[in-house]
Amino acid sequence: MAKLCEIVAFLDERLDTRNVPEPYGTNGLQVEASQEVTRVGFAVDACLESFGMLHDCQLVVVHHGLFWPKISRVTGTMAAAIGQLFRQGTSLYASHLPLDVHPELGNNAQILAQLGFQRGALFPPVGYLADAHLSLGELHSLVESRIGATRLLAFGSEQVTRIAVSSGQASVGMVDQAVSAGAQVMITGEAGHPIYHAAQQAGLSIMLAGHYQTEIWGVKALMPELQNRFAVQTRFVDIPTGF
Repeated sequence: MAKLCEIVAFLDERLDTRNVPEPYGTNGLQVEASQEVTRVGFAVDACLESFGMLHDCQLVVVHHGLFWPKISRVTGTMAAAIGQLFRQGTSLYASHLPLDVHPELGNNAQILAQLGFQRGALFPPVGYLADAHLSLGELHSLVESRIGATRLLAFGSEQVTRIAVSSGQASVGMVDQAVSAGAQVMITGEAGHPIYHAAQQAGLSIMLAGHYQTEIWGVKALMPELQNRFAVQTRFVDIPTGF
C-alpha cells in the first residue's frame, strides 16, 4: 500500500509537471478521494466509462483530465464524473502536455521507440524528430503494424530520411515547421481540414494514426514505473474513440 501524496509527488517530479507550459488544462492531482492506494488504473480519457471499469482502483491516471479552460462549473456531465469518483473513493491524476513531451515516457518518445527509431531533437511544442532510411510505403506499413490503422496523405518524397512525430492533433503551422526541420513525413493523430492543402503545397506526407491511438503510449509507460516504485497493482483500460 502506498500513500496518495507520495505517488502524486513522484509523478509530478518524474513528468516535470511544473516546468511544462500547459495552456489547455490542469495537470497533476485533479480529484482527491482516497489517501491509501493499492491499485492504480490507467486510461487515456477521464470519463464515466473508464471510471466504471476501474472502480476497484484508488487512483486513476489519465492523459486527458476533467478540467479544461472553459470548464468553470461542476454541473451536468462534470458533476456525474466527479460524483462517480467520490462514490468509488477514486482519486484522479491527469498529465496532458507533460505526458506528450517527456523524453522517455512521453507519447511521442514512446511512438518512436515502438517504431524502432532513435529520438532526435524536439519538434515543438511536444513532438520529436527522428532520422530514418526507408521508403514512404515501408514507413506506412511499419506505423500501421506497430501503432495502428493509419490514413496516408502521400504528398512528399518517396524516400524518407527524417520524420516529425506529434501525438494528438496537428496544426497547420506544424507543416512548415516539419519541412523546415528537414522532414518528409509528419506522423500525428488527427488534423483539421486545412492541413490537407497546406501539406500538399509544402510537399509533406502526413500519416494520421488517430488521436486516441497516438496517446495510449505515455500512460502505459507509466505503469511499470509505479509498480516498481510503490509495489501497487496497475491496469490499463482500452476505450478507443475512433478519433
